[in-house]
Amino acid sequence: MAKKYSIFKIAAAYIGTVVGAGFASGQEVLQFFGYFGLWGLAGIALATGLFVFFGYQVLNLSHHLKAYSHLPVMHHVGGPWLGKAVDGITTFFLFGALAVMAAGAGAIFSEEYRLPALLGSTLLIAVTLVTVLLGISRVITAISSVAPLLVATVLGVSLFTIFKNPASLLTHLSWSEVPRAAAPFWTLAALLYASYNLILAIAVLAPLGSLNRKESLLPGAALGGLGLGLGAGAITLALLATVPEVTGGKYPCCK
Repeated sequence: MAKKYSIFKIAAAYIGTVVGAGFASGQEVLQFFGYFGLWGLAGIALATGLFVFFGYQVLNLSHHLKAYSHLPVMHHVGGPWLGKAVDGITTFFLFGALAVMAAGAGAIFSEEYRLPALLGSTLLIAVTLVTVLLGISRVITAISSVAPLLVATVLGVSLFTIFKNPASLLTHLSWSEVPRAAAPFWTLAALLYASYNLILAIAVLAPLGSLNRKESLLPGAALGGLGLGLGAGAITLALLATVPEVTGGKYPCCK
């Protein structure tokens, strides 16, 4: 029986799955959008549309398939062979994300508290394991609970930076360093950014769609995608307000 998750909770779970250390620190946004300058905002708009569209497609398809994991969705779309290949890629990405998070937790314990890095990594992995073993509902609740804090922090720091440096933002509107970007074109960068994040998000979106009411799926996907786009846009403007110092680049540069 479908659970009555609110639209906000669906959106928060979506955002929380995509937002990570790279997003919160600005590194992902810098690599995929920031180095394109104002064209990066166009890339963010494209990526936001892709997040909304494909996020809803995954939620809706899993709802119809009653899929309690991402496997039925992948097999339905790609067939047994391609589905298995994509599942392997997804598992690899998820393992990589866990390794990065564990390393980050270890670095925090070591640098901030002068405690063994292994302790921080072990604690994070243990908490993650316990949360997963408690079931998908607990996972969704945990992710959706953390997401608002992450988004509020990102928006707060970004807006503070923008309002503190309005003149610098206007001065650097033509700044860009395309050769340092993750892709040579902003359109390709947006496609790559949305694609690899959706690969990670599908592991949560698939069971979320099957557990929820159909009428909440599209608003939830739209709110989640727009939230991601708003956060990325705020970070990009904050980067433009503080370049070239934060990027180590020189101005003027590639335009």
